[in-house]
Amino acid sequence: MDFTIGIDIGGTNFRIGMVGRDGEIINFEKNSSRIFDKGDVIETLYLNISDYMKRYNASDSIKAVAIGLPSMVSKDKKTVISTPNLKGFDNIPFGDTLSKKLGIPVYVDRDVNFLLQNDIVTLGLPKDSTVLGFYIGTGFGNAIYLNGSFYCGRNGAAGELGHIPFPNIEEKCTCGNVGCSEVICSGKYLEKITAELFPETDIKNVFCEHGDDPRIIKYVKDLAIPIATEVNILDPDYIIIAGGVVYMKNFPKDILIDSVHFHTRKPYPEKNLRILFSEHTQQSGVYGSGDFAWHQLKQ
Repeated sequence: MDFTIGIDIGGTNFRIGMVGRDGEIINFEKNSSRIFDKGDVIETLYLNISDYMKRYNASDSIKAVAIGLPSMVSKDKKTVISTPNLKGFDNIPFGDTLSKKLGIPVYVDRDVNFLLQNDIVTLGLPKDSTVLGFYIGTGFGNAIYLNGSFYCGRNGAAGELGHIPFPNIEEKCTCGNVGCSEVICSGKYLEKITAELFPETDIKNVFCEHGDDPRIIKYVKDLAIPIATEVNILDPDYIIIAGGVVYMKNFPKDILIDSVHFHTRKPYPEKNLRILFSEHTQQSGVYGSGDFAWHQLKQ
């Protein structure tokens, strides 16, 4: 039986699994991303993939590898350009180098694209639809799926919604610019204001204990502004919202939905918004990347 290997690398975890043509995931593993802190990133990844294939006696059955990263990736999906939350992952020719070492095709893309790939399949959305994915975790991730394919832009930098300018923000973003939306529309900012405003509250309980506080309500309403901005531009068939912040206990989805409607152009697209909240597991990014690899092999 043939498989692809799906890999999901985040700021905290390194996830890997084998994905069959039918979407089944086997031999899923999760490790710390700290394995990349020392030494050459590509060599470390190559050794981990090679050891993984040997461990499961899968060298002959693996047809391709796809890797999702919280990065800006070149348009040709071969080079990782910039990765603010992972050291050593900037300006690396991932695709060609790993492909030569492994002897099979290797595809690289933004992790949010693979999450959206997973969501489109899991939710049974039409393959020729326009779908926008908004993933609010440590940062503000965004993926754009237009009429059957992911849109990456001229340089591979499309969908950097966390870096649209917000007025009256003077704080510097991790990207180097000042005033990016991600400065206040992110899990990182929620941690910051929780520590400042409610030092006795565990971040996990902030919506349970302080969900009616005007400053927390403002935080949620601000999340809607980047979402509505892109919705007004692209008029999508479906809007998917997910991520660690959204999954927090008692997160006020109703306030977020109402705020998206408030900021969206009337009568359309506001009248026909289809907003879905997807559920992710530890394996979602692995499935999305593995499934993407199968699609690439068919082309």
